[in-house]
Amino acid sequence: MNRSLINSIVAFVAYFLFHVFVARKMYLGSLAFNYVYVGYLLTLAPSVPKSQSLLIAFAMGLLIDLFEYSPGVHASACVFLAFLRPYLISLLAARIRVEAEEIREISIREIDFLNFVLYASLLILFHHFTVFALEAWTSKLLWLTLQKTFFSSIFTLISVLLVQYLFFSNKR
Repeated sequence: MNRSLINSIVAFVAYFLFHVFVARKMYLGSLAFNYVYVGYLLTLAPSVPKSQSLLIAFAMGLLIDLFEYSPGVHASACVFLAFLRPYLISLLAARIRVEAEEIREISIREIDFLNFVLYASLLILFHHFTVFALEAWTSKLLWLTLQKTFFSSIFTLISVLLVQYLFFSNKR
């Protein structure tokens, strides 16, 4: 196995365990939940083929569903995030004026703070809206779904940014 594959597996396990044992117990009232595990999906290397990223996202979501007792909700949201991700990477590449293939990794250090926040915010919003819309399963709770999406997205984004600053190297 090459080093990047081993690092990716370790990161997958670390994000998953951190979510299960720490982050899922971190919530603010009934409106803000911390789904920091999406940080792993956000930072997958752009070179990972779309089919593999969809499978990885499904696996992460399914594992989270097992611990959250939510049948398929997180798996669906993660697959949706993985589906949208290449399009946002293309937009990001255009925004920073490079080819999408030139982006080696998605991190604050690689693409700068503002671009990372924009990229992560959009994907986190889509992911969280999917989670809460599937949980509510009715349009009667649309306002509550939007509130949970907004506050949870902010909470998760802050967590993902902290992880980026704490655990990603300063090297380019």
